[in-house]
Amino acid sequence: LKNAPPVLVIEGMITNTSPARVLISKSVAFSADNVFPPVTDALVTITDGGGNVYPLLQTSPGTYVNNNLLGIPGTTYRLQVIENGTTYTATSTMPLQVNLDSLLVSNIVFAGKIIPIVQPKYTDPANVANYYWFIQYINGIENQRIFVWDDNLTNGGISTRPLIEPDSTINPGDTIMVEMRCIDKPIYQYVRGLQDLQNNAATPANPTSNISGGVLGYFSAHTRQRKSVIIPQ
Repeated sequence: LKNAPPVLVIEGMITNTSPARVLISKSVAFSADNVFPPVTDALVTITDGGGNVYPLLQTSPGTYVNNNLLGIPGTTYRLQVIENGTTYTATSTMPLQVNLDSLLVSNIVFAGKIIPIVQPKYTDPANVANYYWFIQYINGIENQRIFVWDDNLTNGGISTRPLIEPDSTINPGDTIMVEMRCIDKPIYQYVRGLQDLQNNAATPANPTSNISGGVLGYFSAHTRQRKSVIIPQ
């Protein structure tokens, strides 16, 4: 991979349970330490479906927040970032929330060893395309494995699709928290691209961002809910 010149990295999200937050940094050379220098001079706003404009204020270097802006499912939001005279924009529509009913735990044999797996249980709505992104925490530490899928296999039915990780570090007694995000299609395509890279299923390349202007990153309006389970001994 060639060392490319630094480009802007924008990671923005608005959810129905937490304040709107946008992280802005600059990419670094492929051979450099993976520390992205923050961008501290950006002007950041999010506009809701009614045309109301919410400024995001910098709370720490490169982190821009509006504590009064909670997302509403079914609403389309527009992000605007102005940095060094250039304007970058993105839109994302927050889907209606699909409720996470529970977390099931089962054991599977993988590569000759028994590993516990967690299965989010939910009922997928029929006749509408749904996209899901799951974040798993093991004893409070975020698992970097990407779990994202559509509803092609479960449309209108109950899903208990497991969060399988070949090199799982889950053990009996661990507390597992799962965050379920209902995301729109452009974000699904972006995260799926990251997942393909993680699984070595794609030629190394940055996934297509939904933000204009040739930047890296994404802007996602999604619902967010969490449940926890303790792995039985």
